[in-house]
Amino acid sequence: MKGSIVKRGNMYSFVLDIGRDPVTKKRKQKRVSGFSSKKKAQKAMNDMMSELQRGSYVEPSKELMSDYLDRWLKHKQTRVAYSTYAHYKSYIDNHIKPALGAIQVFRLTPNDVQNFYDGLLEQGELSERSIHHIHRILSNALEKGCRMEGLPKNVANAAEPASVAKNEMKHWNMLTLKSFLDATRQENFFIAWYLAAFTGMRQGEILGLKWDCIDFNNKTIYVRRALKREEEKYRIANLKNNSSYRSIAVTDSDIFELKRHYNLQKEKKMGVGRDYADNNLVIATAFGNKVEPSNIIRAFKRCINREKVPQIRFHDLRHTHASMLFGLKTHPKIVQERLGHSSIQVTLDTYSHMLPNMQEAVAESLESAFKKEEKVTNSYSL
Repeated sequence: MKGSIVKRGNMYSFVLDIGRDPVTKKRKQKRVSGFSSKKKAQKAMNDMMSELQRGSYVEPSKELMSDYLDRWLKHKQTRVAYSTYAHYKSYIDNHIKPALGAIQVFRLTPNDVQNFYDGLLEQGELSERSIHHIHRILSNALEKGCRMEGLPKNVANAAEPASVAKNEMKHWNMLTLKSFLDATRQENFFIAWYLAAFTGMRQGEILGLKWDCIDFNNKTIYVRRALKREEEKYRIANLKNNSSYRSIAVTDSDIFELKRHYNLQKEKKMGVGRDYADNNLVIATAFGNKVEPSNIIRAFKRCINREKVPQIRFHDLRHTHASMLFGLKTHPKIVQERLGHSSIQVTLDTYSHMLPNMQEAVAESLESAFKKEEKVTNSYSL
């Protein structure tokens, strides 16, 4: 295998003789240009020769980033929730494609990506968190190209997106939670935030909960469905991760509140009569239909403002549940199972700031056990 380097103007290129076509018997050559120095051209030529000899060389595609990202989106459309797909598509169409879409995938460089991120920061139209989301989407798309389409490397990994300060996690203490629940017991959606605080269920899981998934006798809630947005509409659907399917043990107080809500719902159903659409939902409208998240959030915020308690999101009730569990020295594995995290590492990463108190309790228990053992040993020696 032979190669030569050619200079044209201020740029260098190389021509590589890669043998003869098995059909036409004509010589096959590979020409690559665009190098700013002879040294870079030489290195690229040597790398290509090594790949050809190992049989790992892949002919670079001339596909543009715009077309590649469209293919990646189509692949993702059937594999992620609609809301996630819409999130990807919005960032790709409005930001990534306008900046990088005209570049060939195999010619995209770390410098192209870095300049793109820097430009977004300079424009100041997007937050650092949004730019970080863009980086994750672009990196994910290019990573698939590395695994499946012979892309030599993920150039996005070499670029530095905006640094994002970690948001302070908000939650209520038990006293604030009790005060809020006592003051809102007569609200239509009271049971929604009650369940969020005492089971750690996600908002969509609560809005998708049906009465057939509540075992009153064994005091267990089975999480099997969630309310999801798909094609601009909400529907009850299966959960996306296996870890989200779980059973949650509840208390006598929880059962009491659920039965109270069931009886109230039954009275409303009788009042509406035939117009009531019985979908067996725990959280339902006055006519039995599913409740959209915006209605829950609006009611929750109204009650927070009225009761003048610290401002938190509905999702922060999930953090409140975790906080109460860790405050009771609950093992992280149990917390993971109740919250439906994919792994205990997710739980530890999310709530690491709550663990020091557990460390102190472990240290105290260890010292207490050691002193007790020491006393037993001394009594034997006497």
